Amino acid sequence: MKTSRAWLQKYFTDELPSSEAIADALTFHAVEIEEIQGDMLDVKILPDRAAYMLCHRGVALEVAASLGLPLREDPLRTEVKASDATDRLTVEIEDPALCSRYMGALVTGVKVGPSPDWLKAALESVGQRSINNIVDATNYVMLDLGQPLHAFDAKKLAEKDGSYAITVRGALEGEKITVLGGEEHLLPEGALVIVDRNADAAIGIAGIKGGKRAEIDEGTTDIVIEAAHFNGTQVRRTAQAL
Repeated sequence: MKTSRAWLQKYFTDELPSSEAIADALTFHAVEIEEIQGDMLDVKILPDRAAYMLCHRGVALEVAASLGLPLREDPLRTEVKASDATDRLTVEIEDPALCSRYMGALVTGVKVGPSPDWLKAALESVGQRSINNIVDATNYVMLDLGQPLHAFDAKKLAEKDGSYAITVRGALEGEKITVLGGEEHLLPEGALVIVDRNADAAIGIAGIKGGKRAEIDEGTTDIVIEAAHFNGTQVRRTAQAL
């Protein structure tokens, strides 16, 4: 997990020590550090800590415990006002053992463009390339809180009676998908896919890669944001097969 000291600092009121001091504290209390490059620490996260440490929040929790520094706030303990429900988007999960939860949010009237400087700087500090404000926002949340997100262009999905429909299911025999990079893949048996149910077309490989079909571009105005929990073993098998 590439971790930025400046990014960690937002979790603390007190000034953090140097990257080297943070690395020493983490090494002796929790995890090893692969390397230090200025403000960036490459933290070696083993499976026993992967559930919470593959994000800046998780690393901040360990830094707080190791150095005896109080957290300024924990964003996952802050109450957030629930979004308004909508009947324009429905979600269906075929096998809860492979996808225990899938949440979708429909956001309308967005404008795609360059990200603000603070967001670009945050992503670049851990080796990520800025793409646009929508994609960057989803990546920022993942790297900050550990919850992967994905955004689909809603208007590229098929509408039925004015609403969109998402299904999470296993890949069909011989089913193919073209992913964001432009490569076409024959989906392996058992692969979990995100499907535009109204068009019966795959728009993403669960936990791995979004599809070209619903890609965000400069003309995007409405988006569907995905936040889900997929079976990790199944995701890994599919990734290895691909």
